[in-house]
Amino acid sequence: MQKRHKRLLVALLMLFGLSLLVPGAIAIFHPEPAGLNTQMADQANQFRALHGMMAGLGVMACLACYRIERERTLVIGIGLTLALVVAARVYSLFSEGVPDWPTLFYLVIESILALIFLRYPPPADNTGALLD
Repeated sequence: MQKRHKRLLVALLMLFGLSLLVPGAIAIFHPEPAGLNTQMADQANQFRALHGMMAGLGVMACLACYRIERERTLVIGIGLTLALVVAARVYSLFSEGVPDWPTLFYLVIESILALIFLRYPPPADNTGALLD
C-alpha cells in the first residue's frame, strides 16, 4: 500500500469517525435536536439507539486507522453504509424537498467519502491466504 494512499484513507476515516463519534455520543445523553419533538418514551429510545449506532460506526472508523492494511472489509463496509445514507438523502430530496445548505453539504461529503472508500479501499492482502 502506498504511503499517500494509506495517509489519505487514515485521514478520511479518522475525520469521518470523529465526526460521528463526538455528536453521536453527545446525543445519546441529549437526543432531542432543535425542532424535533421526542416526547414519547419510544421515540426517545429510538433516537438514542440511532445516535448510539452513529457513535459505534465512528468508533469502527477510528479503529480501522490503526491497522488499515488489514481492514479492507471494514473500509468497504463503511463505504457501503455511506452509499446507503446518500441514497436515503437523495430519496428524501425528491420526497420531502430540498433541505438547507448544511444538509446538502453533508450529502456531498458523504458521497465523496463513499466513492473513495468503495473505489480505493486498502489492497487485498494475499500473504496469509493459505494457513497451514
